[in-house]
Amino acid sequence: MTDWNHIRKQFRAFNDSVYVNTAATGLIPDSTIDRVTQLYDYHARRGAVAAESWVDEMDEVRAKVARMIGAETEEIAIVPNMSTGMNWLAMMLKSLGRIAVPVEDFPSLYSPWEIHGHKLERISNNEAGEINYEEIRQSQSPIFAISHVQWHTGYQLDVERVANICQEKNQLFVLDATQSLGTQKIDVKKQGIDILFASCYKWMMCGFGNCIMYVKKELLEQYPGGFCWQFRAPEGLDFCPDAKRFEIGHERAEAFFRLGNSLDIFHEIGMDKIEKRVKELYEYLYAQLRENNIETVFEYPEKNRSQIVIIKGEPELQNQLAQKNIFVSHRGTGIRISLHFYNNKEDIDTLIAAIKAIELQMA
Repeated sequence: MTDWNHIRKQFRAFNDSVYVNTAATGLIPDSTIDRVTQLYDYHARRGAVAAESWVDEMDEVRAKVARMIGAETEEIAIVPNMSTGMNWLAMMLKSLGRIAVPVEDFPSLYSPWEIHGHKLERISNNEAGEINYEEIRQSQSPIFAISHVQWHTGYQLDVERVANICQEKNQLFVLDATQSLGTQKIDVKKQGIDILFASCYKWMMCGFGNCIMYVKKELLEQYPGGFCWQFRAPEGLDFCPDAKRFEIGHERAEAFFRLGNSLDIFHEIGMDKIEKRVKELYEYLYAQLRENNIETVFEYPEKNRSQIVIIKGEPELQNQLAQKNIFVSHRGTGIRISLHFYNNKEDIDTLIAAIKAIELQMA
């Protein structure tokens, strides 16, 4: 039996607040803070000796990422952020010249492609953010990129459906899992994902400066060359043949170790349990919203729901909740509530009670 209360004690935010805002920035556990403190202490005392000892540990972090998403270690790079990785990818695939993207997806998904001269083909979504699957099928672009969970609506993509469409016409499938990885199982091979990105400062709970980048081996072989060199004795300098070609310059050891600690937590708990926990929490949230007549902005079928829920509300509601140490975000047309495994039903009850009290006060 998983002791969720014990796990929750690793997150000091809950000592004095209700934090339901992971879609903006995830909480960092105390064990990660301890790990980073150890790293800097070792660096301060041993300098280059410490730095040389980190190489194998950083390789192990890449291996842990690979195991988490069903990839091979050679297909994994850890880049500073998604925008950096997407720029490198757009340069690597420059010869393809065109990419299809949803009309209302996050800018870092599509702007790097524009910068590097790719033509954008816009795929429509309705007001609720639901993607037009038939337009994906009709797309003539050699690449299709989309977010797994939409940041401003909470709409969750049917990944397998999109992958099947892309495979039918030999279209590369790029998935941004920033708003999903860490809340559910993802297997890039089984789900037919060619390229995946996931910024890790949200649901992966490890702060800023690290983004997972997966590129399947066949693409790395098909588009050789690179942006990063490695030293090979006795041959000297050579370009990295695997996904590490996207890791430009010195790796940031701290970012690797923060990610590594989070991966250990996910592995120890188990992604099956985490996925079940998150789903139980957002289903409880939906039930409490209905019971208390609090309207959601979007209604989706169960398969398209996620841990991000948007309720009707103005920015002032976010401000008033913050005064009560309850943290959410105003996004788009409402208040975004986002739940991770470290939340509990009491967080939701406190949030609902506060919203009702504010509504009564403003009436």
